[in-house]
Order: sequence, then structure tokens, then C-alpha cells
Amino acid sequence: MDNKLKILIPLMIAGAMTTVDTSVMNVAMPTFAESFNAPLQTVSWISSAYLLVLASLLLTSGRIGDIFGYGRPFMAGLFIFTIGTALCGFAPNLTLLIICRVFQAIGTSLIMAAIPALITTSFPPQERGRAMGFYVISVSLGLITGPSLGGLILSKFTWRYIFFINVPLGIIALTASTFIIPKHTERKGKSFDYLGTVLALIFLISLLFYINQGSSIGWLSNKGLALISTTIVALVAFIFIEKKISEPMLDLKLFANKVFVGGLASNFLYFVAQMIMVFLAPVLLTAATYPPEVIGFTVIAFPAAMMLFAPVGGHLSDRVNPNLVSALGGTFAALAVLLISTLSPTSFSYKDLLWRMLIFGVGGGFFETSNSVVILSNAPEHRSGIASGILAMVRYTGMVFGVAISSTLSGLRSEYYRQAVISTSNGFRDIDTIKGIKDVHMLALVFVTSSVLIALIGALYANRKNRQLKKTA
Repeated sequence: MDNKLKILIPLMIAGAMTTVDTSVMNVAMPTFAESFNAPLQTVSWISSAYLLVLASLLLTSGRIGDIFGYGRPFMAGLFIFTIGTALCGFAPNLTLLIICRVFQAIGTSLIMAAIPALITTSFPPQERGRAMGFYVISVSLGLITGPSLGGLILSKFTWRYIFFINVPLGIIALTASTFIIPKHTERKGKSFDYLGTVLALIFLISLLFYINQGSSIGWLSNKGLALISTTIVALVAFIFIEKKISEPMLDLKLFANKVFVGGLASNFLYFVAQMIMVFLAPVLLTAATYPPEVIGFTVIAFPAAMMLFAPVGGHLSDRVNPNLVSALGGTFAALAVLLISTLSPTSFSYKDLLWRMLIFGVGGGFFETSNSVVILSNAPEHRSGIASGILAMVRYTGMVFGVAISSTLSGLRSEYYRQAVISTSNGFRDIDTIKGIKDVHMLALVFVTSSVLIALIGALYANRKNRQLKKTA
């Protein structure tokens, strides 16, 4: 086997392992609530704390890779994640379980920031799309198997085994990494920006906590306004510091590249739309009175299609402008969202939603591989770590934003229909909820269409730039 392809083995195991860990949590929440005798809102912090810490540390983890090389942080992340996973399985109470999940998130942030950088530095430009496609396969596989595997384990064993199943995978990935992953040398003279790191953490934690918990604490309450104020002050201070020091945590010159910035903007908008669709699909089917097994079968259509088409998207990205492939993927996603918004509230079948989610999955396969190539290929190779961290952070921020929009607006729109003079709900289907969800999909259409337009502009700009370079050559 080609040595470059061998590198993908531990990367794909890590991708599947971390995705299974995240996706299985949603299935386990009712079990956690029962086991710890706690309300669902409290046990939801098992997931929320993990995601907030993960997203907040991605920039820091990316910078660590740029200084110390990408192999060592990746393996350190695997070690921390595996130990944290085992500790979660042994946690005696809810508080310690949440603390162990935070420890897990530290490892995941190192893994997630290192993987795209390892692909970028290990594969030549004409092969990166294919490599990224294989990695997306592992992520999709985790999304498919996580919920069903979690349900099976919870029906036969205690919740502790949803953590224990990942420990052997972590050991295998860590062992393989020891022999396969290149040990990049430390870049001498590079210093760590501690003040910038602290300010970035304050900014990201405040922002993500506000987005995640805004509907609970009140968007314009004193707590909400305090979080927004903290976010703004930390961001301004961070930018000021990064401009002044010689070795900043985040090189702001990266944002002078318009294609890089456009790729990030397209990424954010796409993942907001994707999370709206993923988050609301089970709610939509529940409102239509479908049982859990039908819901589970329907929602895996999206990652299944993405898994099949990610290699195709990667292959195309190696041969044509990857922004064009991103636009193609976004177009499929936009079509799927538009079709979901046309579902008949009173008569749609789960099959009607299933084939629409398949279309979105095709788009996801094209978009996620090509968009990663766009972003990482427009950053200097010695900045691959921080570029990977930015990419992952923007993705997770978009997902958190998508969940916030879904939960807040779907509730508001559903309540609007319930307060109508003539409610359309009947004894079987919650028609008002279905209508509210359809309205939110119209907003998702705006997000994903904007993502497509930005990708097309990026393709045009890159082509014009290439023509200018050829003329001057």
C-alpha cells in the first residue's frame, strides 16, 4: 500500500470514533436522565459541555500543530480522548461524567485540528481531494452507525458501554499512528501566544454559550447582554493583540486571501442549513406520528448518501476548480431543502422525506470534501494547523447556530399556527408543528443558496487570478 494512503488508516479510525461518540449521545440522553434521576435539560450538558469546549479549543489546537508538528498533537489527542472515554464509562455521577466529557473534548480538539493538516502536508495538491473524500467516508460511517449502535447497546447493556466501545478503537488508532503518522519536527523560534489564546477562548466560549443557551437565558436578558458584551470586548482585544506581536496565535494575514475567506463563509452558511435539516428531521417525523425505528431509518439516508458521494466529490476536486464542486454540492442541498419545504403537512410519508434527505446527502458528499480543499489549499503549508482549526471551528459554530435557529424559530412558528383563529392540527398529526418546521426550512434555503453563490464567486475569482498569473509568467 502507498505510504501516503497508510496515513489515512488512523485518521479514518479517529474520524469514525469521534463521530460515533458525538452521534450516540442524542440516543442516550433519556437513559442518562433516568439513570441520574435528573431532568433532560440538566443531562443535556453531557453533550453541550463537550461541544462548547471542543469548538472553543480548535484554534488553540491548530496553532499547537503549527509549532510542534501535526503528528504529535494528533497522537496526544488520541491518548487524551481514549483515556477520557474510559473515564466517562466509569463516572459514578453526573457531575464527574460532564467533567470527563470536557477532558474528552480536549483530545477531540487536537484530533480534529490535526487531521486536515496531516492530509494537506502528506498529499500533493492533485490528491488531496481524494484523501479528504476517504476521511469524510469515515465521518459519515460514524454518523450512520452511532445512533443505531447506541440504541442496540442501551437495549442490552448499561449506558457505560456506549463509552467503552470506543476504547479499543482508540488503542488501535494510537498504535497504528505510532508506526504510520510522520513525526513533524518542531519549528524552532516559534513561540506560543498565551494572551491571544486566552482572549480567543473567552471570545469563543462566550459566543458559543450565547448561541447555545440564548433561548434559555433570554437573548436580551442581562445575562445575554453580558455574554454579548464579553464576546465583543474579547474579539476587539484579540485582534489588537494579534496585530501587535511577531508570533500571533492567529495570523490575520490569512484573511487577506479572498478565496480562503469565501470558503469559510460558504462553509458556515452550508453547515447552518445542514444542521437545521438534521436537527428538525426527527421532530418532523415525530409530529407526523412515525415510530422511532422509522425515524432512525429515515435520518440515516443523509450520511449514507454522503458516504457514497464524498469520494466522487474529492475526485472531482482534484481535477476541476473545487469551488465549482462546492457550488454543485450546495445546489443539491438547496434543492433538497426546497423540496422539504413543499411537503404536505397532512399527507406526507416518511418516504417523501427520505429521498429528499438522500439528495441532501449527495450534496454533502460533494460540498464537504471540496470546501475543505478550497480552504486548506489557500493557506500556507506552515499554517495548515491553524487553517484546519479555523475550518473546524467555523463548521462547529455553524452547527451550533443551526441548532439554535431550529429550536427557537420552529417553536415560535409552531406557536404562531396554534394561536391562529382556526388551528389545522388534528388528532393524529401535529400539523402546526409541521408547518413551523417547514417555515424554518425556507430560512435554511436562504443560507444554503448564499453558500452556493459565494462558492461560485470564489470559482470566478480563482479563475481570473489564474489567468492573470499565466499572463505575467
